[in-house]
Amino acid sequence: MNRPVRGVVLALAAIGMPAWAQGKLDAHTMKAFGGTYQVECGNNASPKATVFADALVFLHGDKRIAGSNVQSAASFYGPGQPSEFRTVLLGETPGAQLRFALYVDKYGPYLKLDPDASLVSAIGPALLQQKFRRCDGSSKPVQSAAAPAPSQASSGATTAKTFKGYALHELGAAGLLYDPRAKATYYRALGPLSKEPWLAKLDGPSPQNKRVKVAGADYVLVSACKNHDCAENNTVLLYSAAPDAVYGKVYQRGRSTLIGSPPPAVASELEKLWTTEWRSQPK
Repeated sequence: MNRPVRGVVLALAAIGMPAWAQGKLDAHTMKAFGGTYQVECGNNASPKATVFADALVFLHGDKRIAGSNVQSAASFYGPGQPSEFRTVLLGETPGAQLRFALYVDKYGPYLKLDPDASLVSAIGPALLQQKFRRCDGSSKPVQSAAAPAPSQASSGATTAKTFKGYALHELGAAGLLYDPRAKATYYRALGPLSKEPWLAKLDGPSPQNKRVKVAGADYVLVSACKNHDCAENNTVLLYSAAPDAVYGKVYQRGRSTLIGSPPPAVASELEKLWTTEWRSQPK
C-alpha cells in the first residue's frame, strides 16, 4: 500500500515541455476556476482544494499535496461528458498527476478530485466522491456560474459550427472529433496514421484551440501530444470548416509527416506553428 504523502510541494522543471505547458493558467481560466474549494465552506477542518495560477494544492489536516506545471485540458476525458463538465486541471507531483475536474451546475462551480492511483491513499478514497464547492471566504459557496455558458454559433467560416455546444476554438484537441463531418475529414487527412491511438483519439495533453490566419485564410489551430511522451510524439493541425479541410504536421520520434496535402504556403506555416508549440522554450 502506498504511504500517505504529507507536506509535499513540488516545482518541476519545464525542460522538454511545450511552450503552452509551462505551468501557469491564463487569466480567463483563473477567473473561471481560480480560488479555494471545500466540501463544507467556512469549516476550517473541511478538506480543501485550491487552484492557483501556477499550482494545485490539496489540504486535509496535516496532509498537503501540491502539483506544479499546471495545465488545463478541456478534452482530457474525451467526448460524451455531462453538460456540467468544463475542464480538468492537471498538476505534476513526484511521479504522478494531481487532477481537479471542474464542473458548473445551477448552484455554481465545483470540483472533484481525480488523482493518479498512487495518490489515492494519501487523499482518502472517500473524498473522490465528494463535491468541493468554490467558497467566497465565508460559510457560503460561490453561486455565480463562473465558466462561460456554451456559446452559440460564432461569426466566421471556421467557427460558425458548434461542437457539443461550443465553438471549436473554445475546446481542446479532442473537440475536433465531436463533429461527425470534421472527424471524418481529420481521419481522411490522417490516412494510415489513424491507426496510432493517440492521433485517433486526441486524448493527450492539449492547449485550448485558437483561431489563426494562415496564408490569408482563417483556420482553427489544434495542438496535441501523446500522453507521457509529448516531446517525441506531437502534432499541430489546421482546421477549416469552409471548405472542410484539415492540414497538419505529425512528429513521431524524429520523423515528420505532413497530412492533408497542405499547399506549400500552408506547409511552411505549419512548420513555424509546430516549432512555436513544441520547441519554444519559456522566456
